[in-house]
Amino acid sequence: MQSLFSIYAVTIIAATALGAALAALGTQLAARDRAMQTMCISQGAMLGVLLGLGIFSYSSDIPAVSIGGPFVLGFILAATTSSVSERLAANAGSSNNTHFAALFAVLLACGYLISALFPLIESHMSQKYFGDLATLSRGESLAAMVIGFMLLAISLLFRGELTRDSFAISILGTPQPATRWGNLFAFGSLLVICFCIQTVGFLFTISCLFIPTSIMSFGAKAGLRRHILFCTMIGAISTAMGFVLSLIFSHLPTVPTIIATMTLTAAIFSNLGKHNAKS
Repeated sequence: MQSLFSIYAVTIIAATALGAALAALGTQLAARDRAMQTMCISQGAMLGVLLGLGIFSYSSDIPAVSIGGPFVLGFILAATTSSVSERLAANAGSSNNTHFAALFAVLLACGYLISALFPLIESHMSQKYFGDLATLSRGESLAAMVIGFMLLAISLLFRGELTRDSFAISILGTPQPATRWGNLFAFGSLLVICFCIQTVGFLFTISCLFIPTSIMSFGAKAGLRRHILFCTMIGAISTAMGFVLSLIFSHLPTVPTIIATMTLTAAIFSNLGKHNAKS
C-alpha cells in the first residue's frame, strides 16, 4: 500500500490543489449567479475537446498537436458558448436558467453526435465526462498542480477585488466587462475550465465548483471570508480523502468517491457552523 501511495503522491497533491482552487473559484461564480451558465460553458468546452480528439486522433504521434488541439478547440467553443449565453441573458424574455438549460441540452446532444461521428473517441467520452484522476499522466499531474496552486493563490490573495466585482454584478447589475477584473476573470475562468475538462473531467470540475458553496450556504452566516476559506478547505480535504479511499478500496471509482466525501464533509462543516453560531 505504501508503494501505491508513492506512485500516486504527485497526482494526489495535484488533485487536492485543483479541488481547493475550483472550490474557491466556485464561490465567486455562485455569487454572480453563474452556475447554470458555467454548466453550459463547461459543456461547450467538452464538445470542443471531443471534437479535437476526433480531428487530431490521427496525429497522436505529435504530442503538441494531440494535446494542444483539443484544448484550443475546447477553449474556442467554450468562449463561443459564453458569448451566446451572455446574449441569451441580455435578451431573455423569461428566466435565464430556462435558456441556459436549453443551450446545455443542445450542446450535450452535439457531444454525443461527435462521438458517433468519430467512433475512436467513444472511450474518451466517458472519461471526459466522469473523469478518472488515477489515470492522469505525470505531466498532466504536474500541470494540474501548477494550475491549482496558481489559481488558489490568485483566488485568496485577490478575493477582495473579486468579491467587489461579484457584488457589483449580482447586486448592482453592473455588466461583467465593466467591472475592474471582469474580462480578466472571464478569460481566466475559461482557461481553467477548459484545462480541467480535458484533464480531470466534467463531473469533478462542476462538483468542486458548486457543491461546497451550495451546501455551506445552508449553514450559519459566517461572513464571506470564512465562507471562501471553508469551501477551499472542503475542496482540499474531500479530494485528498476521496482519492485515498479509492486507492485503499480499489473497487470504488475515484471521482464519485471524492464527490460523496465532499458532500459529507461540506454537510459536517455546515452543521458545525450552525452549532457554533447557536452556542
